[in-house]
Amino acid sequence: MEKKNISISKKARYFQLGKISEQTKTIWFVFHGYGMLSQYFIKKFKSLENNQTVIISPEALSRFYIGKNYDRVGASWITKEDKINDIDDNNNYLNSLFQSTTKNINLNSINIHVLGFSQGGATACRWILNSSIKINSFALWGADIPTDCLSENNRGKWNQFKTTLIVGKRDEFISDENKKEFTKLLNAYNLDYELIEYNGTHKIIEEVLIDYIQTL
Repeated sequence: MEKKNISISKKARYFQLGKISEQTKTIWFVFHGYGMLSQYFIKKFKSLENNQTVIISPEALSRFYIGKNYDRVGASWITKEDKINDIDDNNNYLNSLFQSTTKNINLNSINIHVLGFSQGGATACRWILNSSIKINSFALWGADIPTDCLSENNRGKWNQFKTTLIVGKRDEFISDENKKEFTKLLNAYNLDYELIEYNGTHKIIEEVLIDYIQTL
């Protein structure tokens, strides 16, 4: 048996709060976690929207039913199956989205911020490190950094933006042992990052989000 691939054209959807115009000064790209949909995830960032700030939430390319009654739908960025091709597809999709949404504005006068939640953190990380886009900050919320992103070739790229890790002290998906191993990995890489811990679980909390934004 021989594995083969073909390239196809596919429609990808995203949701947006605010309209990009001459008044726009800040654009956020926010990435949802496993089993979520962008149309709901983006609502967590509603408080950021104003006439100078736009929020864009891309949705993962693979959707599936959730629950026994098949009444809910979620999306996933990647699995271990055909992983490399999925990473390439995600990066191509996100590059196209970025170019399409920012083509009529002067990026030199715009602040670009990226936030990846849970599974979306890895996808966002691979995108910004494997593209030519220039961003001001990157936040991983309840997410880790893939080891392939902590390469020698990426050191210079990490230094070009501010990195913040945001994690709940009661995050049910991140054990104390996970935190310890992850911290050890980042310290060995000498990654320059800030850590924000909050007294909560694995979810976006508006008050924590606002506190984080004030540090930018």
